[in-house]
Amino acid sequence: MQQHTTVRGLVIRETDFGDADRYITVLTDAGAKIEVLCRGIRRRGSRLGGAVRLFCYSELTLYESRGRFTLNDAALHTSFWGVTQDIEGYALACYFAELAALVAESDEPNPALTRLVLYALHALTGGKRPFPLIKAAFELRVFADAGFAPRLDACGACGSVLDEGALFSVREGVAVCPDCARRLGGGWITLAPGTLAAMRHIVACELKRVFSFTLGAQSLVQLGEICERYALLNADRGFDSLTFYHSLLAPAPGR
Repeated sequence: MQQHTTVRGLVIRETDFGDADRYITVLTDAGAKIEVLCRGIRRRGSRLGGAVRLFCYSELTLYESRGRFTLNDAALHTSFWGVTQDIEGYALACYFAELAALVAESDEPNPALTRLVLYALHALTGGKRPFPLIKAAFELRVFADAGFAPRLDACGACGSVLDEGALFSVREGVAVCPDCARRLGGGWITLAPGTLAAMRHIVACELKRVFSFTLGAQSLVQLGEICERYALLNADRGFDSLTFYHSLLAPAPGR
């Protein structure tokens, strides 16, 4: 039986097929991922084309039949299409979309996921935060909100207060004091004070403030390395968009 349904969501992927049709992947306000068939959307002068482009947040009226969705109407709320004008920003937006699509495969509702992606797109297009900071914060927070938050409030072994000299294990997702790190052995990373403070902020702050911090260059490099490793470990896979992003940062041959 066919019925109408209305959702708000962000277009995180698009796939063209046929002469004029397109499938879009939408991350809904509830944090769910749905596939929507958009018939004739690529025809010149399509009335709805501007509302269902990549990285557009829109209200969609859909026909639903046997769990499949077909676009009937759409009204644009916010377009983040401008992120495509910067190749590094575009690569990161695609990476964030891939991470969100992976996390959204869970059966648990996660409305914070969609809000996080929207805040990240705002940050990428706002020009007020460096891309490496936005990337690191997104990687850590997306998995923290999905149930993989690292333990950073106290030593994960003895429970003592953590201050200077704290160490972190990406694999275990826990920070420990120097004494416990020596006793336990293994691959611990000594955190710069700024790195630990930034990680605590990212994991625990109000969602709209997740990108609202500054960090020195050395600590930002360390934060970026840790958060990327943490994301890839929890994702248990690689991402083409991340590989592309790194290729943009690689020095040109001969330099």
